[in-house]
Order: sequence, then structure tokens, then C-alpha cells
Amino acid sequence: MEKRLLIVGAGVIGSIYAVKFSEAGYNVSIFARSKRLLELKEKGLLYKKGNKILKANVHIISELLKEDKYDFVFVAVRFEQIIPALYDIKENESDSFVTMVNTAKGYEEWEGIIGTEKLIAAFPGAGGGIENGVLHYKLTPFIVQPTTFGELNGRTTKRIKELACIFSASKIPYAICNNMDDWQKSHLAMVIPMANAIYLDGGDAYSTSKNNEAMTKMCLWLKENFRALRKMKFLITPFKLNLFLICPTWLLKHSLKLLFRTKFAATVISEHANKAKQEMLLLDSEFKKVTNIT
Repeated sequence: MEKRLLIVGAGVIGSIYAVKFSEAGYNVSIFARSKRLLELKEKGLLYKKGNKILKANVHIISELLKEDKYDFVFVAVRFEQIIPALYDIKENESDSFVTMVNTAKGYEEWEGIIGTEKLIAAFPGAGGGIENGVLHYKLTPFIVQPTTFGELNGRTTKRIKELACIFSASKIPYAICNNMDDWQKSHLAMVIPMANAIYLDGGDAYSTSKNNEAMTKMCLWLKENFRALRKMKFLITPFKLNLFLICPTWLLKHSLKLLFRTKFAATVISEHANKAKQEMLLLDSEFKKVTNIT
């Protein structure tokens, strides 16, 4: 039977996964609101592929019925929107809700809203923007950060294997994680200093790469965050992120300068940081509370 997939949230991330799933032939619906809903109803989900602008084969909905069941419901909203979004869909009878949202404090509140054992924690490996109604995006390479997901209990269940098959068929790099809570804390330890350096500079990633003060502070913030995780006995995962602790500051600074001058940084790091500043500042505050950073 054909898999039915629902994307809750029609911003950049939700649109990216809707495009990729639809290209793979899945039955995809997008639950949208406000201006984006009107835009999608008028023009459809437009995206750039090479030099062409294409229209994704997706269904646009503005209401989610209780009995309208999906194999997977992907909740792709910003951190400050996740609680209202979960309340909006909590009556739906689907069994698997994939929250593609970062958090430092865990999933107890989210699971309390959506239902015990229904939640799959995940985080996207993609970034981009929407300009004049057209999505442009990049998937993050596997070696950098694949789309990562897992059960809250760490088990590789039947539905986790099914989800892996969906990502594979959609040509989306992915990784299954048995400790998503620590993975997301580790991810925040990395991305928050990068965003804060961009805010300190006041420009984009390329501009920040030439700002010596911003780059130096970013490296110091990175080391402080990962030391705090280690002190609190959280697992730094994936293991490669320990490089932020052991790498000399001068070498880390040089490497990040090179990264911030790439097109990848402009699309995946800088664009998101500047468009989601409220989200990043809230996550920064939450991370500091969890790790006791003053």
C-alpha cells in the first residue's frame, strides 16, 4: 500500500522534505497556514532544480481531520511554534509523529501532548530559502550532518526501519541515532555559537569569516558549550563533535573561516541563522539552563 506522508509546516524545511518525498513518488500532503497557505493554493509548491523551476506533486490542506490517518506526520516548524503545532494536531489518529525540531530539554512535554510512544525525534539535514514563492535548498552531505532520527527509547523499531526506507528512496542522507536527546544537545552546542557569531558581526557567514572578534568568540563559545556538556555527563554525539574540544583554537578558527566562506555556509548556516533569530536565541537560553552556563 502506498505510504501517506503529512508535512506540518510549509516553511523551508517542510517544503524541502515535501519536495524530496514527492519526487520519490510518495503521497504527500502539506498542512499550511496563513500567507504560505494562500501562496501554495495559488501557485503550488514551486522549487528550483538546476536552472528549472518545477512544481511538486503534493496536496495542500488547511485542516487536519481526526480520522485522516498518515503513515508518518512530519512536524517541521520552528522551536517557538512546536507546542502550538502539536496541540493543533494532537487529536489526529496517526501513530507516528516525527518532530524535526531542535530542543535542549528533551521530549517529555511534546510526548505529553501528542501521546505516549507516538513521537519520533528527528532533525533535518537541509537548509535553504523561499524567494518569490520558489524554494531553493541544499541537502547536508552525510559526512557533515545527515537527517538524523530515532525512537526516544533508542530502539531500532519497525517504524524506524520504514522511515529509513523512505529517506533512502527519497535520496536524503540519513542516520539512525539511539540517543536523540544527547544528539540534539550536542547539535545545539555547535550551531548556537555559529549563529551568535553571525549576530555579533551583523552580516552573513562570509562577512563573519572576516570578523576576527566574531570568529574568536565563536571558537571560545564552542569550547565552552562542549565542556559544559561533558561536565553535565551528557554524551557528545556524534563522536566527531569532540573535535571542538581537542582542536587548538587557532586551527579551529582557521577551519571555520574556510567553512564560512563557502556557498554551503551561506545556504545552510547563515540564511537560517538570520531568518530564525528568535528561534536561535530561545534555544540558546534553553541550552544555557540545561547545561548551567551563566
